[in-house]
Amino acid sequence: MTILFTQYWDVKPGQFDAYSNFIVDSYNPAMERLRIQLLGGYYTAVGEGPRIIAVATMENDTGLMMALAHREFRIAHTGLLQWVDNYHSKVWAPTGRVTEGPYHIQTSAWKFNQYYDIVPGREEAHYRFVKEECLAGMKALGLPITGGWRLVVGSGPRILAEATGRNMVNIAKALDSAEFRQIVRVLKKQYAVNYSSRILAPTGRIEVPFLMKEMMKGF
Repeated sequence: MTILFTQYWDVKPGQFDAYSNFIVDSYNPAMERLRIQLLGGYYTAVGEGPRIIAVATMENDTGLMMALAHREFRIAHTGLLQWVDNYHSKVWAPTGRVTEGPYHIQTSAWKFNQYYDIVPGREEAHYRFVKEECLAGMKALGLPITGGWRLVVGSGPRILAEATGRNMVNIAKALDSAEFRQIVRVLKKQYAVNYSSRILAPTGRIEVPFLMKEMMKGF
């Protein structure tokens, strides 16, 4: 079972260049050596919270816990804290609501993430709503839900519905539609509390090195 590991932070004022060098030269390579598979780096274009989100996966929770307890992670994490504020992390497991294949790096992908808690006693009705209305409706809007996650470690809303769009215009067009407003109206009225959302833009720190590596395979 794929486990999602997300980290959140803000870069300290005036430290962006040093931070960038540390991420590229030290932090990301350390994560790769620990077999924490980096899938994307994003900044919050619209929404609250820390501006930077780093997304990674592990094949199981035991492997992730071992990696996080490793000395190399502690050293990398301590180094990161020199350059960032408001750090926190979360661990997510699949909800089973979305048909999920292998979770790969998505190049040039923007994200629209919705976070919420399910109203107690409405779990089965929520499942039917997601399966019968939400998934098809979001796909028709060109903003398909590509991941459904439940929070297992960390604070905040317990559900993450992750949608993927081509760009900001694509996402904005979907969110400005009557169809999307109806989906969210029903979700918030009948099934969800503590609802919030974010639009995330790719930083390129993970995707660009991945593309370069793939391109060099032919040489």
